[in-house]
Amino acid sequence: MRFIIIITLVLLGFSGFSQRDKKDWNDFGSSHINKWLQIAPAALGPNSLPVPYMDYARLDSISNIELGVHGHFMDGDQGVNSYLSLYWAVVPKRVVVHIWGYPTETFQTDNSIRDERQIFYDDTGWITQTGDFWISTYIQLVKESEKWPGVSISYSAKTTTGGAIQGRYTDAPANAYYAAFGKSYYPQKGFIDEIRVGIMGGFYVWQTNKVELAQDEGPLYQFGLDLKHKNWSWKNEMGGYSGYDAYQYQYPEVHPANDPLIYRTNLTYAGERFDWKVEYQTGLYDYLYNTFRMSVFYKFGYRKFTSEK
Repeated sequence: MRFIIIITLVLLGFSGFSQRDKKDWNDFGSSHINKWLQIAPAALGPNSLPVPYMDYARLDSISNIELGVHGHFMDGDQGVNSYLSLYWAVVPKRVVVHIWGYPTETFQTDNSIRDERQIFYDDTGWITQTGDFWISTYIQLVKESEKWPGVSISYSAKTTTGGAIQGRYTDAPANAYYAAFGKSYYPQKGFIDEIRVGIMGGFYVWQTNKVELAQDEGPLYQFGLDLKHKNWSWKNEMGGYSGYDAYQYQYPEVHPANDPLIYRTNLTYAGERFDWKVEYQTGLYDYLYNTFRMSVFYKFGYRKFTSEK
């Protein structure tokens, strides 16, 4: 009886370690357990390599702090994360620095998904870890005129605060660059006060765990429509990016998983000091989650936001 108890305790003590058969897994590189992970957006968590937000080529004249909570759902994987950002209008309407990211993420991924993504550790229930932070810079190159659209450029860099061993983040650098064009139209009649159309194109690059091809990269693109009525704004956006795939050359049987195309829609109410936003995002390709977001913004600085003709 004592022997059975000892064996049971030993098994329980090692329950957090992987018990699955890895003989059919692809070994992508180093001697670390991360060697089985595919560093690509559809093979990791929902915040690993996000599709950037577009600025519609119009920078704000005020700063804000945003606090939010995001929920992510798919078969075999669910999670919730906190969100924190500082949007700092360094030069109002000309230069903005945006620091944003995920202080915490709590998630549960079952073993079927862990097998698909080649995550070393078994499912032990809900796990909480720190996520990544990004630093983005926006510059207004051309201010919108009656005939011509506004033009802005952006550069974003990712930190490596998020861990990779649970298949949630890349634990490696990433960068995104884009140029955006935006133009507003003001209907003389009807419910809508302003229609703003935005497009952007750029480049997305991230580091992988492959020794032979340590970097993946490709074009970044997005289209957006922003409809405004008084203090309300309704944005609808579609876009993504496409990598050439660092894994496909050596492992042609592996799905590239690096061509995310998403649709997101959000509704924002702008108050005098606080803004409120709700958002839904889903993947059309290589983004596997349905994501719901809620945020509150505290505005400060130069002056409150107003739409301008």
